[in-house]
Amino acid sequence: MSAPAHLLDEAFKDALTRAAKLDKLGISPGDTKELFPGRTPTNVELVQACVKEYHKNQAAMDRAVQDVVNFLDSPDGVAYVKALEGSLDNPVPNNPLSVELAQEILHNGEFGLAASHPQGLRGFGIGVSAGVSAVVGLLAGADVVFDFKDEATVHGRRWKGVSAKGGLSISAGLELSFWVQKPVTGAIAGLLLDLYIPTKYVIMLFVRFMYIKQRPEGMKELDFGGVSLQFPLGIGLPIRHDKGTDGVIAVFGASQQAFDRPKRATLTVVNKATGLGTIAVQETATLEVTLTNTSNNDVTLSSGATMTINMPSYFTDADISAMQINYPGWTFNDVDGSLTLTLSKNTTWASGSDLALVITNVKSSNQPPYGQQSTPGKVKVSVNDVSFDAQILTAADFSLVWSTSQATLVWDTQVTKPFTLTGPAKGSLTAYAQPGNYIMELTTATDGNGVPWTLGYVFNYNTAIADKVIPQVTACWWKTDAPKAGKNVYYGNAVDQSGESSVCWFGGSSQSDSKITVTPTFG
Repeated sequence: MSAPAHLLDEAFKDALTRAAKLDKLGISPGDTKELFPGRTPTNVELVQACVKEYHKNQAAMDRAVQDVVNFLDSPDGVAYVKALEGSLDNPVPNNPLSVELAQEILHNGEFGLAASHPQGLRGFGIGVSAGVSAVVGLLAGADVVFDFKDEATVHGRRWKGVSAKGGLSISAGLELSFWVQKPVTGAIAGLLLDLYIPTKYVIMLFVRFMYIKQRPEGMKELDFGGVSLQFPLGIGLPIRHDKGTDGVIAVFGASQQAFDRPKRATLTVVNKATGLGTIAVQETATLEVTLTNTSNNDVTLSSGATMTINMPSYFTDADISAMQINYPGWTFNDVDGSLTLTLSKNTTWASGSDLALVITNVKSSNQPPYGQQSTPGKVKVSVNDVSFDAQILTAADFSLVWSTSQATLVWDTQVTKPFTLTGPAKGSLTAYAQPGNYIMELTTATDGNGVPWTLGYVFNYNTAIADKVIPQVTACWWKTDAPKAGKNVYYGNAVDQSGESSVCWFGGSSQSDSKITVTPTFG
């Protein structure tokens, strides 16, 4: 199943139109006292609150919709979700099976944003939700949240509650959540918005958008925590009511339990030459693969235990067959397009220690599509032993780029009140281009309210010129860890010639008197 880009953008425009009609008819949203004490907001105001959060991470959420549509249409997609639903019914909170199944969905579903760890998001959750909203509806769900800041920890979450105001659709199925704060035990409240999206194979894809505020136990104030997207397609009933008089948005309240659990392992994969998770077209590279035991327990591995490495799809079978691994104590084979290591004798993988290996003769026969900076991919590693209830599964982002571009960056700052510089004022370094919009830190500052800002650069590729890929550097200011949108981020001019300077003023104007200047020498 395919769906066009920016699906949610169009769906939100439709929701705003429906909300405006309700306001014109004098139909108000119900039970908004906790979120809006002392006044009753309009339907348009509530939808706009959801739109604002969507726009902060629009690219990530649009990508997630496309990924989910493709995943639920795959042969095993619905089966995986139903298995996850069953595991989350386990009375043991945050049980290992739920974590492993969520990781299976994460990896097999090719949810690219979870591997790329979008800056400004704390974590990404995969779970299930169910509920019927009619007059007053019962709602419940559970998920596993992968923490981008603390990659060795996952957060389990269960919630149940009610929504007020009828007219919203039946919802049951896969839930993806996007967190700016980690989930906490306590109360949650927020907004439920039904979105309707045309797709190729069904008249309407129903997506429920949940705007979530949370309040820890013992606290009085609700703080924004994140949003979730709920997809009943292929699992539940995507019922679409008559939009003329139905409620567009509803308020919900629920209790939430959150549980921290150490992840069994984490994975890093880098190109030895650059230290980045990329390989260039026609490059023959050596990859450094590090699997770390983060379970807080020693892991006993028996003779015959296997470690399987699956490479991104831009490597052909012939590419993979040419790769080599020489890892003491393990026997290497290429089995059905996977790099497989078999343990020769019993061993103990100590808590906190690494399984560090090297893959040589790595080369891809493909190239990214023209007009794109890269072909994203993931290296997936699984460890299996007869004693395991579930395999250890983890993955790392690894992309195919057009070229390995290097530059020496010389930079300096001019920071005036109300800012205070909290890092070095100038410096130089060697940097390598990487795809996307990843901001690399050079120094830091705080504003008059003590809010931290990152002063740095983006080193990526300009692909706007047909048949050309041009490395470019852009200086920037970024409110640390905030979504890269609006007044949270400012970019200077992009430069692609040695000796030219990218200058970024705070606020986008020289009137602020605070700037960072970055001058590259390419090659």
